Amino acid sequence: MKKTRFYDVIKVFIGFLLIFALLIVERNGILYKMHTDEEPLLKVTNLSNKVAIGKKECVLITDSSEKNASNAFVQFKQILTDMRIAYEVYDIAQNKPLDMSNYKTAFVGIQNYDSMEDKLPTLMEWTKKGGRLLQALPVYSTDVFKTYQENLGIKESQKGFFCLEDFKSKDGFMLGAQKTYPLVDPYESSMNVSVTDDVKIFATNGDESLPVIWSKNLGQGKVVVCNFGYVTKAYRGIFSSAYSLLEDVCVYPVINGSAYYLDDFPSPTPLGDGKYIKRDYKMDIATFYSSRWWPDLLKFGDKYGNKYTGLIIESYNDKTKGKLPENQDISSYQYFGNMLLKQGGEIGIHGYNHQPLCLQSYAYKVEKYHKWESYKEMKYAVKKVKKFTKEIFPESQLSVYVPPSNVLSSDGRKLLGEDKNIKVIASTYFPGGDVYEQEFEIAKDGVVETPRIISSCILDDHMRFSAFSELNFHYVNSHFMHPDDLLDVDRGADIGWENLKGRFDNYMSWLQKSAPKLRNLTGTELGGAVQRYCNLSVEKDITKNSVNINLKGLNDEAYCFVRVNEGDVSNIKGAKLEKLTGNLYIMKVKKDKVTMKRTGVK
Repeated sequence: MKKTRFYDVIKVFIGFLLIFALLIVERNGILYKMHTDEEPLLKVTNLSNKVAIGKKECVLITDSSEKNASNAFVQFKQILTDMRIAYEVYDIAQNKPLDMSNYKTAFVGIQNYDSMEDKLPTLMEWTKKGGRLLQALPVYSTDVFKTYQENLGIKESQKGFFCLEDFKSKDGFMLGAQKTYPLVDPYESSMNVSVTDDVKIFATNGDESLPVIWSKNLGQGKVVVCNFGYVTKAYRGIFSSAYSLLEDVCVYPVINGSAYYLDDFPSPTPLGDGKYIKRDYKMDIATFYSSRWWPDLLKFGDKYGNKYTGLIIESYNDKTKGKLPENQDISSYQYFGNMLLKQGGEIGIHGYNHQPLCLQSYAYKVEKYHKWESYKEMKYAVKKVKKFTKEIFPESQLSVYVPPSNVLSSDGRKLLGEDKNIKVIASTYFPGGDVYEQEFEIAKDGVVETPRIISSCILDDHMRFSAFSELNFHYVNSHFMHPDDLLDVDRGADIGWENLKGRFDNYMSWLQKSAPKLRNLTGTELGGAVQRYCNLSVEKDITKNSVNINLKGLNDEAYCFVRVNEGDVSNIKGAKLEKLTGNLYIMKVKKDKVTMKRTGVK
């Protein structure tokens, strides 16, 4: 009997030893194998940056004397540049004759028809003879406007503007059309109109009482109206989608990529108040991250195919001069970092500490971070965190840099451009405060700019509209979050992780349903995708029977949106075409000449 009990004790002891051994293996590094980049960075040094080729057959009509038109002009120029539309600018304020003979499309970015009363007959006659006109802004209801409103498909118009509170795409027009998107701080911004029976409506407000985007055939030409007055970066996809309705077949480059960034990860245990974690889980911060938060993110990675880009921090000290203390406790780095890499993610650089790369001469507008003593000290800090990271993850390339709090001075940006390893900077898409604002582009020093668009798990109405817009403009998703979001009330700590992760899950589910063909990429891979996107130029020749596309700057493969507005296409050569929604396709090109046969054209 005693012998049997002894053997039972031995079995239990051996079991504990095995569990302990497994934990030791786990804590000291989960073995990983670096994955092959789906979209590796191009090594070509003379990449172009969004060059439009071919004849300038589009005219962007603006009025520099009108404030609203001038503000919108900045966004419209960027939209046409990113769509690779070769265009010329016509400024009404210069009072020059309007000659439309060389143009096929017109992008009208004005609101006051009184200022171009003498130009409107020329513009409308050109449209009736086959021109394609986009009225990109709501127009003031004046007597001059009423004279021409029927040409825009407007039956009746009222004085004053309508308060547009939300936006809803018709099925088959925009990606994500299954949802109505509220507008933050709505105001009277849209024409209060009804439309004629011969128009085709593509978007409305939420209850469908007001048309927001519609088209009308005018003689042999076509008019598209965008009755949407919010003209900022967050809404570019509305205007690009409206423009894509003009031509029989519209083709333009897109990025095709989705990336998720984890700032301050891996890092020392985040600082902050963990009272909401204790409230909900009865555990400390470190235990919560290892047993709840991180396993949930890994499950999301498996569910949706996310590739996380972790941005490493070595220390949370505030030192910005002298010798920087080394972090000796690397067990959590190995644990979290190796699991991230094993799932196909990558490690990038956030900083030695959380002090942005700003010298003493930099003047913070909002933030109150410390400043580095000298350029040499800044360079030393970057070198130090790279050395620290390489010792833990020797195979990591460390090609992605994310500025702490998205703050980066011109001196810091110069330093990163001189670094041989850092190839991609991922800051933020939107302006504000001290942030380093970006476009999706290749900088003059060759570094790829890949802005993050949305953040955290709260994902308010503005973020969701921004994500919707960019999905339909650049065909991209770029999101970031911090482990310490759960410690900050402004980022949802009081809501609790169960609620927040539900919102995050809801967003990723929406993205997957809206764009199931969108590629999941790491930060470096997204940089490679942006390189290919920026380097690609498109020239097309559309006849009644065919579409002929010439591509310049194609290295291996790239992607374009194709919207087929008239008829259909078949017998595609040089590319693969897949339907996204309605008449909108994603085209994967591998050859610099693509041809399609047109069918069903009247």
